Amino acid sequence: MATSSMSKGCFVFKPNSKKRKISLPIDDYFKKGKNEPEDSKLRFETYQLIWQQMKSENERLQEELNKNLFDSLIEFLQKSHSGFQKNSRDLGGQIKLREIPTAALVLGVNVTDHDLTFRSLTEALQNNVTPYVISLQAKDCPDMKHFLQKLVSQLMDCCVDIKSKEEESVQVTQRKTHYSMDSLSSWYMTVTQKTDPKMLSKKRTTSSQWQSPPVVVILKDMESFATKVLQDFIIISSQHLHEFPLILIFGIATSPIIIHRLLPHAVSSLLCIELFQSLSCKEHLTTVLDKLSLLEHFYSQPLSVLCCNLPEAKRRINFLSNNQCENIRRLPSFRSARFIRAVSELELLGFIKPTKQKTDHVARLTWGGC
Repeated sequence: MATSSMSKGCFVFKPNSKKRKISLPIDDYFKKGKNEPEDSKLRFETYQLIWQQMKSENERLQEELNKNLFDSLIEFLQKSHSGFQKNSRDLGGQIKLREIPTAALVLGVNVTDHDLTFRSLTEALQNNVTPYVISLQAKDCPDMKHFLQKLVSQLMDCCVDIKSKEEESVQVTQRKTHYSMDSLSSWYMTVTQKTDPKMLSKKRTTSSQWQSPPVVVILKDMESFATKVLQDFIIISSQHLHEFPLILIFGIATSPIIIHRLLPHAVSSLLCIELFQSLSCKEHLTTVLDKLSLLEHFYSQPLSVLCCNLPEAKRRINFLSNNQCENIRRLPSFRSARFIRAVSELELLGFIKPTKQKTDHVARLTWGGC
């Protein structure tokens, strides 16, 4: 195996499948080492219970933090589309129709799972804004042809009216090689005219009042898209905005400055951009560290079997073995409590004065005579 390289690095060689060690389940891991076999299973079960409670609480907090972000995005999209409909009826607002509402969502490079965030965002948008939410990745859109293919194919799946979906999908399938914004705009106009707004979604409140709900396109990794593809799509879309209400969401891992680096002023001026910041990486990192610390605590501390709610802990105390009781007696906190209580009782009775020699004598009696 060659290890030559033009740059410094670390070379990893995977062992042969025959020599690979079989990983043990985590409950078997608890039974090894210095753990007492009498309570290892109970400690592992207690760890799982406590961790599930912590995980549920952490997920709830994460949802609350994400909810603030998603609510801001939803408000931006609703205002943008309401303004679009107002301008479409106002001759003086026709110039503004060339600006595509764009949300720059800065996720950061340390976010553990961007896909999970986008899935939650897609669900929130479909429930509150529009049924037409499309997510695209750069690897699937190397050129404009593939970009439109992915856009149209996902848009067909988003169609809520099943009958119109089947009819239109047949027509689109027959002309796969003729994808264009003109045909896409025609399809959208046909579908929205056939679809009853009240049937779009029972959950959706605001968008059910819109006869022509917007089309939201999420570019998950905006930095990875080819510059020419982005420029062409934005220019063409701005020309069809009055008949194809488009809203863009850019997923950005680095900095919003990347938008102006990829797009010249003539193109970026066609976007009405608003910045949104996702959760910091500290939240995700803390979750992982808390999990590892919790597992280490239950593995290394035999008395962690008592780390549960108070009624259950009182019940488990009745079943402690002699070894577990001895471990409790050896705890520094337990020794300190007995030492302080013994000194206080002797001083109260007047048997000793608080001198260092007599205090050490009481300590030897307390620790050694238990």
